[in-house]
Parts: sequence; C-alpha cells; structure tokens
Amino acid sequence: MIKTPLFILAICLISCDSPRLTNKSPQELKIEQIQKVIKKSGFIKLPLIFDANTDNSLKFNYDVDFKGNDSLIFDEDIYRIVGFFPDTTNYYACLFHSVGDMLYPTIMTIDKKGNKIDRQIICAAGCADQTVVEVSSCYDSVWISNDLRINSISKVVGTVLTDDSIPETLKICNMKKLDGFIDKIGKINVKESDLIDCNE
Repeated sequence: MIKTPLFILAICLISCDSPRLTNKSPQELKIEQIQKVIKKSGFIKLPLIFDANTDNSLKFNYDVDFKGNDSLIFDEDIYRIVGFFPDTTNYYACLFHSVGDMLYPTIMTIDKKGNKIDRQIICAAGCADQTVVEVSSCYDSVWISNDLRINSISKVVGTVLTDDSIPETLKICNMKKLDGFIDKIGKINVKESDLIDCNE
C-alpha cells in the first residue's frame, strides 16, 4: 500500500477549500463588501444639517481601500465616507465629499446587487471659485430630512470691482438654492435655482 505524502494531502485540502474563496461572483463580492462598509461606517442620523464649507462639519467614518474589494463599488475619487442613510428599502445610499474648489457633499446610490444607480452633489456650492468677489461672508448650508429630501442654500456677501475706466466698488449679495430628493428606486433628483440677488 502506497502512503500519500503529507504535503500532497495538504495540497488536496487547500484545493478543496479554495472554491469557496475564489468562486464568488462579482455580484456576491459587491454585496458582501457593501455590507462590510455599512457595518464599519454606520448609519447617518437624520435629519442632518451641516455647513458644506467646513472641512470638519461631517465626520468621516470609513476610508475607502482601492487595493481591496472597495474598488468594485466606489468611484476612484471617493476617498472617505461619512456613512449610509437608514431605511432605504430598494437601494443603499452613502454620503461623502467630492473634491474640487471646495469639498462638495455628495450622495451615491447603489442597488441591492451592488451596482451604482446615481451620484449627485447636493449643495448649491455658491462659495466655490469666488475669484472676482472680495468675500466678506459666505456659507453653504445643507439639510437632509428624514424622508431624504435635500435642501441647500448658498449665500455670498462681498464687494466686486467693476471693469469701467474709473473702477467702482459694488456691494453684492448673491444667493443660490438647491432642492432635491431621492426617489424610491434610488434616483437622486436635484434642481438648482438661478442666481438670486439678495440685495433686492
């Protein structure tokens, strides 16, 4: 009777276990990873009100790791996640900051199979890129209610120098509003107002 060497037996045991680890479909891996991220980042308490201009106005609870399975779910410019919204029956929704002229609060929705549905910046962002205006005050406030309705008001107060042959300093007060909501299938609907002159 020929004895099977111990290392061959070990190889057989490893190969028997490996299908459980490697034969998961991309969809199964996505769902598993979303559940892990939700567990680590937690749920956001609603209603939520915050200042979009302040870096620390939202606490980040999860660092995205693109060397692992996070790359199956999140876009490459998503670095840190605040958390997920509760009570979303047909989809998952997470809040994070997109990077640009300022940190733009952004929502991304994902279906229950792990596929991206939508992604939208949810602030009026009037404080960004104010190179012409000498700003004396500026704020971008965002409200997210219990029913996932979104409101944002941006108000910029300052002065601007005209291009006339004799430049004149004008006082300005500009306001923008954004209203939106997440529908039942996870589509993020946002509508932004035109610039409002709040001097009037």
